Amino acid sequence: KTILDMPEPGYREFKTSKYTEEQFNKYGFSNIEKVSMTGLKAVIDTGRPGPTVCVMGELDSLVVLGHPHADADTSAAHACGHHCQIAMMIAVGQSLNDPEVLKGLSGKIVLVAVPAEENIEVEFRKNLREEGKIEFLLGKQEFVKLGALDGVDIAMMTHTSHSNPPSILGIGGTNNGTVSKSIKFKGKASHAGGAPHNGINALNAAMLAMSGIHFQRETFKDEDTIRIHPIITRGGAAVSSVPADVRMETYVRGSSIEGFLDASEKVDRALRAGAMA
Repeated sequence: KTILDMPEPGYREFKTSKYTEEQFNKYGFSNIEKVSMTGLKAVIDTGRPGPTVCVMGELDSLVVLGHPHADADTSAAHACGHHCQIAMMIAVGQSLNDPEVLKGLSGKIVLVAVPAEENIEVEFRKNLREEGKIEFLLGKQEFVKLGALDGVDIAMMTHTSHSNPPSILGIGGTNNGTVSKSIKFKGKASHAGGAPHNGINALNAAMLAMSGIHFQRETFKDEDTIRIHPIITRGGAAVSSVPADVRMETYVRGSSIEGFLDASEKVDRALRAGAMA
C-alpha cells in the first residue's frame, strides 16, 4: 500500500528505492548494494555451496491519466502491479532469512529491486544515456551490463495478473520483443495566421508519418503479433505558431525477431516519408 501510494516511473524511483532499502535493513538483509541510479541488490548467503537464486521485484510505475491511484502531479500510477512485486520479493527474503529456514538451505538468495521495467519516457532515458548515467533504457539490461547478475543461476519473479476463471497461482507465457523509437520532426516556425506559407509544419509531417504507419498494418502477419502504438509527446509551442519541433515515441513489438525488425523498417519508411513530404 505504501508503494502503491508513491508511484514513480523508471529511473525516477527515488522514494520507492529508499523505502525498499529501509525494508531490506528492517529484515536484516546484508550486503545491500545500490545499482543503476535507483536499483538495489541484497544477498542472503547460507554459507553452504549451492545455486544462486535471484528473486526480483520491479520498482517503477506506469503513467496513466485518470487512474484511481495516480499521482496528482505526475499521473504516475502502479497499473501493472509492481507495488505488489516489491512486497512479494521482500516477503520471500524475510521468510528465507529466518535462521531456522536457512539451516535447510544451501547457496545464495539474491534479492533485486530493479528499476525501469516499463519502456516509457524514451526521450528522458535517452538524455540519461547521453549524460552517461545509464547505457540501456531498461533496468534489467543495465543490471546485466553492470555485472549485478553475475553468478546468478536462475532468476524469477512474481507478477500480478487476471485470469478467467480466477486462479491463485499461474505460470506466465512468452512475451513480445520490442524496438523503441524516439522521433523528432524539425520544421520551421512562422506565424500560423499571418504567414503560414513561410513555415514548415512539423506536426503535419508527424501526422503523415502516423498515417503511413497505420496503412502498413494490413501487411503484418497474425502469427507475428505486431503491435505499434505511437504517441505525440510534443505537438508544438503555441497554437499561433507553425509547429517547428514535434516529438513522437513508439514501440514496435513482435513475437519473433524477424517479424518486429520487418515491422520496424516499415515504420522507419513511414517516418521518412512524413519528413520528406
